[in-house]
Amino acid sequence: MGKRAKSGINITQEVRALVDANKEIKGAEVMAALREKFPKVRLNDSSCLVAYSNARKKLGLIKTVAKRPIGRRAGTSSARPSAVLTPAAGDSLDISLLQAAKALLQHCKGDVSLAQGALKQIASLQMS
Repeated sequence: MGKRAKSGINITQEVRALVDANKEIKGAEVMAALREKFPKVRLNDSSCLVAYSNARKKLGLIKTVAKRPIGRRAGTSSARPSAVLTPAAGDSLDISLLQAAKALLQHCKGDVSLAQGALKQIASLQMS
């Protein structure tokens, strides 16, 4: 059921007829056409624009978008550094080991994943 103005006109029907006749019509043009057609009727702009939007949805002229949940999304997080390997309680990283890691990263042009892949390959060769 559409909203009826106090004068008895069905705003939704009128808007739907305008949108059916011209699918490219804009909301302001719909309001102007309604005011021109019914000059003595006081129209609620919000109700008319809602009727316009609903008419376009029913005709498939606009896509409906699902509302996004409020708050943090499950799959996203702020940029955090990947897990940092820390030495065990008794172990300490030697400065020469850190310098070798730096040299490996420089050789890999700063690509950490490439350096990790190289280390994994070396580890797999040493195991077999």
